[in-house]
Amino acid sequence: MEKHRKGPRDSKIVYFPNLTGKLVNKGMSALKQKKFNESLNYFKQLIEMEPEHPQGNVGVVLSLVELGQLEEAKEKCDEILKKDIGDYYDVLQIYISILIQLGDYEEVVEILEAVIQEQSLPAQMAENFYQLLYFSRKMAEDDTEEHTEDFFEKKAEVISEAELKSLTTQLQSSDSKLQWKAVQSIEAVKHPVIKEELKKYLTYPDANPSLKTIVLQMMKDENISESVEIHKFGKKITIQTSELLDIPEGQFYRLVKKIVVHQLEQENPTLLEMAVQIWDHYLFMIYPFQPDPLNEQLWATAVLEVAHRLNGIEFDRNELQQAFSLDLDTVKEAAEKIFEIERLSMKDIGFSGNQPN
Repeated sequence: MEKHRKGPRDSKIVYFPNLTGKLVNKGMSALKQKKFNESLNYFKQLIEMEPEHPQGNVGVVLSLVELGQLEEAKEKCDEILKKDIGDYYDVLQIYISILIQLGDYEEVVEILEAVIQEQSLPAQMAENFYQLLYFSRKMAEDDTEEHTEDFFEKKAEVISEAELKSLTTQLQSSDSKLQWKAVQSIEAVKHPVIKEELKKYLTYPDANPSLKTIVLQMMKDENISESVEIHKFGKKITIQTSELLDIPEGQFYRLVKKIVVHQLEQENPTLLEMAVQIWDHYLFMIYPFQPDPLNEQLWATAVLEVAHRLNGIEFDRNELQQAFSLDLDTVKEAAEKIFEIERLSMKDIGFSGNQPN
């Protein structure tokens, strides 16, 4: 029996039972308590034991981000993606976030264009990636504005009849993929014909509501001052593009977010991040309309309910409902409006069209 006993020179190390689980819990706990050096230490220990442990690797990246070590976080996240550790799209979202914080917008555009062309995006991430691509393009363009102004002016003068016809056909299509292709191809927003086609697009019943928001932002960014009519979710509004606000913006947005943060910041930071994303997404989709009624306590409660339910976590709205003196049916109605937006995005895999408007 003696010959089977492991000696001190054996290369395989036997760790304490469930040590990896304990390190995960300690790392996550340290993250929640904002003890980022401690969380980094725990997660590094974890990946020393299991180099491809998903939570350990992502935990290292998140800790580095919180410590402001963005370049190191970028390198680590790139390594995770190349080794295909964990959920690819979850890690990709973190990587994109790091690149944006570093101001590497051109790299963001390059990555997202390649991913979108694969046409295999999960439904819940497709729309977010499309939005990030648009805004990253704008930021990258702003960095080189002096070099591109002349190009866009010349491009506006030489748009062919065939190009305009193709653009019109795609914008009028009920297929949101074709709509997206048309919108992302536009370089001369101020071209008189293109501008008129975009104004028409904002009234189409089959037009993707998210893309309508992007079109409005394009017109705003180009300092176009036009009266436009917008149709979304059974509502109509006429507005001057020069009066449009950025998204998200305004005191109402901040008041709702403040309540959500207060409720989740200590209890569940991960759920907090998702809740804020849900609130941002809802406002993005209904833009330029405002939530109705403008009651920050009502919408904060509705956002919290949706975030909990989407994560399979029980949520007792009664405490907040009573604290804020809210009507139960009104809370349910607000939550259902947000759920409808989330369901719409889930159905809209890679922008499949056929959406209510």
